[in-house]
Amino acid sequence: MLHSTPLAAALPYERIELPLASTSAPLHCRSSDVDLPRLHTASPAPISTLPAELLIEIFAVSSVIDPLSPLVLRAVSRRWRQTVDHSPQIWRHISLDDESRSIHLQNSQAAQWAHLSSPLQFDVEVNAANMDNVLPLISPLLPFIDRWRSFTLTGQREEEVNMSEMDLNPSTFQHLNVSICDWDTEYLEEDEVKNTFVSSYPPFAHMMNVWVSKLPSYEVMAPLRFTTVHITEGIFGAISAHPRTVLDFLRACPDLQCFYFHGWPHDEDLSTEDLPIVELPHLHTLQLKSTCNVRAYLSSLHTPLLQNLHLAHLNVDFKLQGVYNEPGDSEDEAGDPSQSPSSDQATGMGLRKLIHRSHPPLKVLEMDFSDMRTKDFRYIFDRLTDLEEFRIVASDMSDKVIRLLKPNVSEDGAIQLRLPHLRIFRLYNCQSLSGNAIVSALTARLAQTDNEADGNTLSEVAIVNCDRFSSRHESQLQRVLGSRLRYD
Repeated sequence: MLHSTPLAAALPYERIELPLASTSAPLHCRSSDVDLPRLHTASPAPISTLPAELLIEIFAVSSVIDPLSPLVLRAVSRRWRQTVDHSPQIWRHISLDDESRSIHLQNSQAAQWAHLSSPLQFDVEVNAANMDNVLPLISPLLPFIDRWRSFTLTGQREEEVNMSEMDLNPSTFQHLNVSICDWDTEYLEEDEVKNTFVSSYPPFAHMMNVWVSKLPSYEVMAPLRFTTVHITEGIFGAISAHPRTVLDFLRACPDLQCFYFHGWPHDEDLSTEDLPIVELPHLHTLQLKSTCNVRAYLSSLHTPLLQNLHLAHLNVDFKLQGVYNEPGDSEDEAGDPSQSPSSDQATGMGLRKLIHRSHPPLKVLEMDFSDMRTKDFRYIFDRLTDLEEFRIVASDMSDKVIRLLKPNVSEDGAIQLRLPHLRIFRLYNCQSLSGNAIVSALTARLAQTDNEADGNTLSEVAIVNCDRFSSRHESQLQRVLGSRLRYD
């Protein structure tokens, strides 16, 4: 019941006496004025005798004027309590304000109003002096997005939406975009269109946009049921999202299936940070782009169903801060040169941690201007037994890495094959690889896999803009790959 919630505790309306209309004689009529005719005025009907239908109409109007009035009205009498609690139209106006009461208290209020207004549509009015509070305030109402009749936002940003025209429903409202902005340098242009609710792809789907200076924690939000979340840091890296805030936010997304993080390469020492492990049991697609914190993110996620991993623009030519001494942090015995040794180590160590914890059935691994040490490639190739597609762009990977794709004959004569299900292999702008090593490794692999009955062999190979892969090497691979080879 409503009276047992924290909201009622904060607003303890026990009994409120409403002034009734006076029935006493006017002041100018005194008992001594016996010669004046007695005034006969019709006594107003006691409000207690009004029919329930009229009370409901009055209470509904009152709830628009004062959104908390239903709490006052239901405290007047038993009859009024029953009338208010069983009249959904009285609870259709939900007003939230980040400067009036705590967000936790207003979360309870929003959930109660949404429940008591069912099955009717309701209006949502939010006044947010701080844009960081918009998502926490409305989070309890998002599961009922199909019942929103209107949405009005005031405060730091203003917006008014007729939600009934958008035809939103929970099954197609699954995408959340979060833009992290520095309000000191990035102000909202008056002519810039910023809509909270917009149509998206595929047709008839919708997404939600929010703008914050700091990601809200799961502790101030109801669980978010979005299956896709896209977080983008502000323009030119003016503001950064600390990995802890990103991880805390993800803890509010238990249904997450796709997560995209696009940042800027802010460098900070995280080696002493005790970051939480975030369980994302349904995540199948993860993309991390332009961040120096890839190690922190990959090391802190548990993703047992991850199938697609996209790493982009993670290479940096400076040494990242922090001192790590975890297994695998030792020097790479291969001694291969790299233009981004520090970020190579961070990416490789983060991916090692993710694989060790989650054992994900990874099928697609794309590395775009993202690299690893030779020892990390070996560690990963030995464990990604489900990988079907590997694409790498602008890598310093050496001939030692490409040779890992050759069949390996053990001491007992058994043939072992790394990445046994690899079908698509693409190399773009990999200038350290020699054409001879590429031809030798792939030819040996195809000699083994093309003759196997299970069909787990290369179906497409792309060698694009690799300077040390010449037309001669192309001809050699063409003989074994045929139309499966792409060369530009």
